[in-house]
Amino acid sequence: MRQSTLLLAASLGLAFASHAFASDRPDPVKLTEKCTKEAADKFDVKHDYVQLQPLQSSDSGYTMSGTADAGIDGKKNFTCQFDKKGKFANLVQEGK
Repeated sequence: MRQSTLLLAASLGLAFASHAFASDRPDPVKLTEKCTKEAADKFDVKHDYVQLQPLQSSDSGYTMSGTADAGIDGKKNFTCQFDKKGKFANLVQEGK
């Protein structure tokens, strides 16, 4: 009985620890939505005209590269930067 109680306690501890670890990572969907919104606002385009690459981790947090199709103004390449907690930090336009 004592062994099964210890096993149950260890399993619960591991489950809570893995849940806490997983919840520390930002939600990629939310970061994608935020990056799309920021790019659409910056380049004055509809969200449909923003294409993003998959989220990448970096030393300072996360990055997401993309392209906004600004019509006659051309395609604008950019990178969204997020801190380690997933808070939006900056949108950097590439090759102005």
